[in-house]
Amino acid sequence: MDYFKKLFKYHTAEVREYWIVDPIKEMVMVYRFEKETMEEYSFGEDIPAGIYEGFSIKAK
Repeated sequence: MDYFKKLFKYHTAEVREYWIVDPIKEMVMVYRFEKETMEEYSFGEDIPAGIYEGFSIKAK
């Protein structure tokens, strides 16, 4: 997969967040470059958008 190529490119381009949605595994991986964290969420969970305070998305 090209997930990690994009991860590197987005990080070096100073993108603040990178989301990978995997519909087969029903998972969302959120890389928050400013905080240097990666979190995984299952479909159906609220996923906070770090760049917009108080805003979240629920993947189904």
